[in-house]
Amino acid sequence: MKSRILTTRGTGALAVAALGTMLACAGPAGAGQFDTIFGPRTPASPADATEPLTTPLEYRSQNGQLNVTLEARETRVKLGREYINGATYNGAYGGPVLRLNPGDVLRLTLVNHLPQATNMHFHGLEVSPMGRGDDAMHMVGPGESWEFVIPIPKDHPPGVYWFHTHAHSFAERQVMGGLSGTLVVEGFQDAVPATKPLKERLFALKEFSPDSHGNLNRVPKPFNRDIKTINGQLMPRIDIQPGETQLWRFSDQTADTYFRLRLDGHSFTVVGRDGQPVTQPEHTAELMIGPSQRADVLVTAGPAGPYKLVAETTSTGPVGDIFPAQNMALMVAARDPAQPPPAPLGPIAVAAASTPQPIAGDHIDAQRVIIFSEDPVTGLFFINHATFDHTRVDLKVPLGSTEEWTVRNASAELHTFHIHQVHFQVVSLNGRPVPFDGLVDTVNVPIHGEVKIRIAFTDPKIVGRFMYHCHILEHEDKGMMAQIEVYDPKVGPLPDGDNNMSGMHDHAPAATPLGVAAPMGPKESAHAPQH
Repeated sequence: MKSRILTTRGTGALAVAALGTMLACAGPAGAGQFDTIFGPRTPASPADATEPLTTPLEYRSQNGQLNVTLEARETRVKLGREYINGATYNGAYGGPVLRLNPGDVLRLTLVNHLPQATNMHFHGLEVSPMGRGDDAMHMVGPGESWEFVIPIPKDHPPGVYWFHTHAHSFAERQVMGGLSGTLVVEGFQDAVPATKPLKERLFALKEFSPDSHGNLNRVPKPFNRDIKTINGQLMPRIDIQPGETQLWRFSDQTADTYFRLRLDGHSFTVVGRDGQPVTQPEHTAELMIGPSQRADVLVTAGPAGPYKLVAETTSTGPVGDIFPAQNMALMVAARDPAQPPPAPLGPIAVAAASTPQPIAGDHIDAQRVIIFSEDPVTGLFFINHATFDHTRVDLKVPLGSTEEWTVRNASAELHTFHIHQVHFQVVSLNGRPVPFDGLVDTVNVPIHGEVKIRIAFTDPKIVGRFMYHCHILEHEDKGMMAQIEVYDPKVGPLPDGDNNMSGMHDHAPAATPLGVAAPMGPKESAHAPQH
């Protein structure tokens, strides 16, 4: 099998080179080793692209408020020609879309019709983790409801964010089942004026690993077969005029999957990452998006004709996973006589008021080392040699601090670092400085390498307890998560002890949703040689 080192983007040109730690396995979509080891695959073909790409259920704020009820329940969903037994919010497998403006208040009632507990995290939002805010610790039991009340700050960065279940020990299965959606804080097009007249398209990337009955596989690994979708659609058609530029807004809402996207005959111009504009547009033939990451890209159509959007085969390392290639969509460039010819794209620049600013490093209050590691025998994953314990606060940081963390990967597979409530600056990768290109909330940590990040814990809204973890949810479920508390130094930290996650255990599932048996224990799911 031919392979090469794949570069990834997201924190500047040097990061593109330095993050070359994910193995990319070359080969045509739907072909390769999976055909011989696991039987032939029949991925979606261009002939299947009969339905136009659509946006799922959409809810918009009015008069400064968005009042919405989301009901989580098991749902039978049609993906292409087959049905799967998933779980949805309000019946939309592609996930609802919530649209708010800076300064709005989100009032979201989560109603749990699942046979197990669930909860919700608003990924990337810089809001309070306390009370009825973005508290990913609070569990909602079967038959229960909970109202989140989340004021969006008036100065909140506009962009694409997302919300998803964060139920520790079974987050992977609930997210893979479909429990996520897109959240848009409006105003990105004002921050990048060249995008304002462009057609906007949302791409919520999801996957489901079905067994022969349409249930989620007991071990939802890609070698068991998985179905990748956009907005819950298999091989949708993307209509565009020759010469037209569109704003494509990707969010990787999968539990574990990395996407290496390629569009036949075209390139991508990256103008935003993780909800914020980049300081300089990045031109790339392949778009890399890891679990939970988002990317805003411009695509300018070439001559009339069809062009495949392909997720190429990727691997996360020697003891990681291999994700087979799949055709994702078909872009069809055709002249629309009912529309005027597309106008040329204007200069791409970030408006002065929206230009991302680096986090000042002239005074660093603390330097910390965060080590990701794992045990292939037990199948457990660790942060600083400990698995997650909701009664333990791993770090206590006084409000007003600026810290530098060195996140190290001591394993032979890729990990993805994410911290709630804040964005951060990537300072260096494997010891090499990274030029400032914007702030992110997620970063890939190279195999046997390290990433240094700078975090400003200076916003009073983030006071409280929240998590940092690997956003490959299999790893998070099996221990790779820790808890941080940002406290007001005039008041001091909260008392040690349980932080309202007892519901995680009170409602521990006898069976997972989606009609399948409970997840395997650590020894059953250890990283045996699988590829």
